[in-house]
Amino acid sequence: MRLCRSASLSLIDILRSIPLFKNLSDEDLSLIAGRLRKEEHPKGTILFREGDRGTSMYLIESGQLAVMEEGSDQPIAVMGPGNFVGDISLLLAEPRTATVQVTIDAQLWLLDKKDFDALIDTRPSIALEMMRELSRRLVTTTHRKRQMVTRRITALSGAHRSVELSEAIHVHLKSPVALLPLPHAKTGLIPPGKTGVLFLKDDALTEASLAEQLSRQVEVYKHVVLVLPDDPDPLAKKAIDLADTVVCIGDPPPWLVEDDHVDELWITTDSEEGLHRIARRLTNRTVGLALSSGGSRGLAHVGVLKVLQEENIPVDMIAGSSAGALFGAFFAAGWDFEQMRAYIDYLKTLTRPSNWDFKIPPTTGVVRGRRARDRYLARPLNDCSFEELQIPLYIVAADILTGEEVVFDSGPVADAIRASASIPILGEPWHYGGRYLIDGGVVNPLPASVLRERGANIVIASNVVQPLRESYSGPRDKMPHIGQIIFNIISAMEAEMIKKQLPLIDVLIHHGVSARSTLDFAQTDRLIRHGEEIARRMLPAIREAIESPPEEA
Repeated sequence: MRLCRSASLSLIDILRSIPLFKNLSDEDLSLIAGRLRKEEHPKGTILFREGDRGTSMYLIESGQLAVMEEGSDQPIAVMGPGNFVGDISLLLAEPRTATVQVTIDAQLWLLDKKDFDALIDTRPSIALEMMRELSRRLVTTTHRKRQMVTRRITALSGAHRSVELSEAIHVHLKSPVALLPLPHAKTGLIPPGKTGVLFLKDDALTEASLAEQLSRQVEVYKHVVLVLPDDPDPLAKKAIDLADTVVCIGDPPPWLVEDDHVDELWITTDSEEGLHRIARRLTNRTVGLALSSGGSRGLAHVGVLKVLQEENIPVDMIAGSSAGALFGAFFAAGWDFEQMRAYIDYLKTLTRPSNWDFKIPPTTGVVRGRRARDRYLARPLNDCSFEELQIPLYIVAADILTGEEVVFDSGPVADAIRASASIPILGEPWHYGGRYLIDGGVVNPLPASVLRERGANIVIASNVVQPLRESYSGPRDKMPHIGQIIFNIISAMEAEMIKKQLPLIDVLIHHGVSARSTLDFAQTDRLIRHGEEIARRMLPAIREAIESPPEEA
């Protein structure tokens, strides 16, 4: 549908760009232009819905339209000035194949089917020529769903960092970014030599001209940053209404929090890391890290985390099950490799009987696990909550009574890890939030799906789960003890369930590691070193996934 960028074309030029009209004479096109009727529609207007009977065609003079599948807010296409929609409805009485919504206040030219029918009654040659063109076209309906929401216009509160945020967007978008301060907004200066950000100054902006200005700029730039003034005014409220996203750097002003036009406010810290994280989110480059379950084999994750940290690989969110939840939590809390390594030495003492609060009789598990929760989770993490972590974290557990996947993202981190690492039979199910919870590996051993559902565009996964014949290193010529039996049952289940997660992963760091049981810490150094070596081999693939320009929407 997108055929022409120029906003200054005449109606006849625009009509000629439409495939159904391209072979018509200037006289015929003039007759059609005379039947056009001008309409104005504000942002949010639904022009028509998927399944509606087609009765008109629209030409876009200014503004922007989004084409969407019914029930989805993710556009199939975005169209600006010089584009058109609904041309087939002039000839065929077919239902609309998509929903079209105004996303920037639009001025449109409408051609109604009744007016068009009246015209071709007097000029049948027009219909004949259009039918010939139609016969050469393959009329199909696309059912491809966008997995990303295209964000083109950001309204920003935090003028003092507007240049830095625009530069960060440019870095991740691989395309120039327009910076448009509203009157009375104070911005920093763009340093000389910075070609990625174009400063647009227009002190004469009005509510009416802003929509027209934006409809032009989104045809030239892939992203426009509107800088809001410190105090509210009608133009600022109009900018918020037209923007795809409203971002605030630091604490938001009260007027912005209370503004009914703000559906969702993205707040980020006033730091380089915070600016780049919000820029990746705006440009569909959010990086998620999934860490699998796997008992002591999960020590390989520590080697992966060491490499990601040393190589400055961005991680915007983490999801983990069981062992992955444990080490993911420490990484999200800002721990470095040396802190994790010291903790692992401490973790080896977990197998001492003095750390096990045995349950007698063992009706629901061999140990209660309260002592382990307090000593090995809460204390090292300083009893922190999810809200205090440096990186958003999602921890997976399983409800033993319903079989449901339970994802923790708030409350005490120690309780979430204890639930996710609750090995059936060995540990009593963890009672939290009215549920009885066990090992997250039982329902989702490599939670890439959790990351996708929460907005990750790029998923890196570290997986220590593999078929049982390769993951178990204990003796095979004698009866396994209860710990080995539990370990092997869970390992067999995990290896099968993990297959469903693989299509959701962009870069898979797979570790061919083995252990004798869940709490086998005899090979700590070997497992960490192995994780580091495999992660370094995968660095080119990781960088390619992160640095590739985002898909066009």
